[in-house]
Amino acid sequence: MTGRIRLALAVLAATAVSACSTTPQEFGAGVRETGSAVVSSAGDTSIHLALQRDMGREFPRYFAEMATEVHEGRVLIVGTIRTPQDRVRASQIAWQINGVNDVVNELQVAEEQSGYAFLNDARISNQLRFRLLTALDVADSNFDFETVNATVYILGVARDRSELEYVAELAATIAGVERVVSHALLANDPRRGRQQIPASIRY
Repeated sequence: MTGRIRLALAVLAATAVSACSTTPQEFGAGVRETGSAVVSSAGDTSIHLALQRDMGREFPRYFAEMATEVHEGRVLIVGTIRTPQDRVRASQIAWQINGVNDVVNELQVAEEQSGYAFLNDARISNQLRFRLLTALDVADSNFDFETVNATVYILGVARDRSELEYVAELAATIAGVERVVSHALLANDPRRGRQQIPASIRY
């Protein structure tokens, strides 16, 4: 995990979970090939560092209110932002970074989270990370996620549809989760690694 959630996860222990009902959305899946995993990871790290640099310059509250995940050149931006214009600007900044082939902007136009909401999101993320690490049929390193206002956003790839649906189910059944949105891809999805041309406004 990265950004604001990681800071809280460092001091939170995994807690017991109970079921709740929510519908996982936008399923997709994929898996990294072994031969390209190291190169892809290095490229994603470079993109993420550039994101932190450029977003931090543009948005003074970036590290407190926003977070990003990068997987095979696909960027997920989550958190809260003050205006629709700033939301569009965040996408523009991400698209300008070399190596980015897709930008998924899930920023919520809202006021800064309360301390309770922030800690609740951290708890949810912590429990999901624990579930992924202990799930026998999930390659946890192929998934990245962030939680904002009780919504879990998933990025990454999975071996097949059943794996991604299982990952979404693991998130959806954590107490307090209100929604699960998955932007992960199937292993054979032609969008993986393909350079996409951004629309005039992509958000």
